[in-house]
Amino acid sequence: MLVSPKDTMKRKQFIKGTEQIAQEGAIQIFKRPGAGLEEVIVGVVGTLQFDVFQYRMRSEYGVELRMEGLPFDHLRRITSLPGKPDELVLCTGAAVLEDFRQRLLIAFEGEWSVGFLTKHNPGLELALDLSV
Repeated sequence: MLVSPKDTMKRKQFIKGTEQIAQEGAIQIFKRPGAGLEEVIVGVVGTLQFDVFQYRMRSEYGVELRMEGLPFDHLRRITSLPGKPDELVLCTGAAVLEDFRQRLLIAFEGEWSVGFLTKHNPGLELALDLSV
């Protein structure tokens, strides 16, 4: 899900809470390369974790969240990139993301996207599948 604070004045609490909960391993946070943490993409194993995340942000950090579902269900780390991330030819429903370790990843829906991505981006290599 794409997640941001409803109240922009709660930016510091949002970043602190999101990073803390991610460090605990309850969620994974991603962002678009070059973007700040005012809006993050949160990945979880099960949908119940979104409810827990939202509850904890409200009760522990005083932050109400705006959450928007995204179509991604697969995530692969980029191990070799022949150019810049913004030069990649992406299929519909795919996005280049960055994790908190500043590693580049591609989020997409459906396994067929891997074939499209590697065919249209010679030299692009992706690590083993990581489900979001």
